[in-house]
Amino acid sequence: MRIENSSRSFRHILSFILCAILVLPYSSPTEANERTDLEYLIFRYAVPPGGLPEPANSHDRLLALNEILSNSAAAGRGHSLLNGSGSLATAKKRLNKSPSHQVVIHAGAKRLNTGHFAPVRFRVKRRNGEVGAYIRIYFHLSLAGTSRLSTSIVYAHKYSRSKVKDTVTSRPNPSTWVIRDTRTITVGEVNYVDHPRFGVLVVATPFP
Repeated sequence: MRIENSSRSFRHILSFILCAILVLPYSSPTEANERTDLEYLIFRYAVPPGGLPEPANSHDRLLALNEILSNSAAAGRGHSLLNGSGSLATAKKRLNKSPSHQVVIHAGAKRLNTGHFAPVRFRVKRRNGEVGAYIRIYFHLSLAGTSRLSTSIVYAHKYSRSKVKDTVTSRPNPSTWVIRDTRTITVGEVNYVDHPRFGVLVVATPFP
C-alpha cells in the first residue's frame, strides 16, 4: 500500500512539474473566439504507476493515424497530424527525450461546420499483442461568455465499436468509464488533462 501511494504521489508531482515547464514558453494569452482551433498532444507514461515498463511500439497510435488520414472516417475529421510544427512542438521534443514518456500523437483540430470538433480515438495494445484499451477523446469549446474547454475521455477496457457511442451523453457501458474536465481557457495557454495511463496537452490556437 505504501509503495502504491508513493508511486501515485510521484506521478502527480512529475505531472505538476511537467505542466509547469511546458507552460513557460507561452505568454500574452487572448480570449478564444469562433475562429479558434485546437492543438493537442497525447502521450503515454512509459512506466505505469506500480507497473513495469511496456515495450515501445507503434500499435497504440495506428487507429488514430488511420482515422485522421482517412477522408471517409467520421472520427478524426478536421484533425491533421503535425510534424515538427505547432505550439506544442517544444513540448513534444522534451517528451521525446524523456525516458518516462512516449508521445502517441501530435495533431491539430479544426471546427466542423457544426462548430464542434470531431472526436479522435486510439487504442493501447496489451503487452501480449492483443487489442487492449480503446480510448476516444472529445473536445468542446464554448464561447458563450467566458471561453470554456470541455474534454471528455471515453475509456473502454476492450475495443468494440458497438460499446462506445459517438456522443458522450450516451449511457456508458459497465466496461467503460469517462473522464470529464472543464476549464476556462485563453488562446496560447497550455492545458493538461491527467489520466492514470496517459496525458493530454491541449492549447487553443488562433485561426490562421
